[in-house]
Amino acid sequence: MLMKTIKIDKYFKGMIANRGLSAIETENTVFSFLAAANHSYNGISCDLLTSKDHKLILTAETSLLKYGLLNLDIQSFDYDELKKHNLVDRKSQNLSDFFFIPLLKDFLTICKAYEKNCFIRLNPSINHNAINNMIEEIEEFYSIKNCYFIIENRKQIDKMIAYNISANHIFYDIKSINQDNYEYCNRNKFNVYFDKSLIDKGFIKKLHLIGLKTMTGVVNDKFQAEKLIKLDLDFIFTNILE
Repeated sequence: MLMKTIKIDKYFKGMIANRGLSAIETENTVFSFLAAANHSYNGISCDLLTSKDHKLILTAETSLLKYGLLNLDIQSFDYDELKKHNLVDRKSQNLSDFFFIPLLKDFLTICKAYEKNCFIRLNPSINHNAINNMIEEIEEFYSIKNCYFIIENRKQIDKMIAYNISANHIFYDIKSINQDNYEYCNRNKFNVYFDKSLIDKGFIKKLHLIGLKTMTGVVNDKFQAEKLIKLDLDFIFTNILE
């Protein structure tokens, strides 16, 4: 297993560690966040979900199946129950007592200590109460000014704006490049996240002309990343590049 990051040849200040340094450590764990924090990344991303008892937990999965466990719905467990389920250590490929689904506050504490920006992807199921709790935890354990949000659910975006979160801190996760998405972002001044398969030089330029930032991922190939940087992207999510 690769135990070092892959260095790109071009200077680029917008590299984001996707779910931590997830090519080396198990994604969305304290270990992956700490590994990323000890490198030169602009920021670290995580995936936000809620447990049955409304705790803000970090996982991109809704089932325990991918963790090598039973096909059980993560959100049907209280957090204390979830924490008992050990996760697989990516390095050893075995279950480990040290690996478990962390809380948002764990992530925020690490990012604050290492002065990293937070990029929080909201699961579409996150409700208004959870958004309120998320904002309260961010204000308690770090700062809103250091947090950015990747959201595909427009109702969630509306709620964020209602809490006076700056549009500049929101990245709308678009699934296609079309006029509706462009006008929605232009009208509200939301930045844009899109999959690397959707990258279009003209669209990036068009967004920059109206003052919006662009973000893509996940890119793990060195040469592809260097080509994308030339297109003037603002941020690139990666599991291993640095």
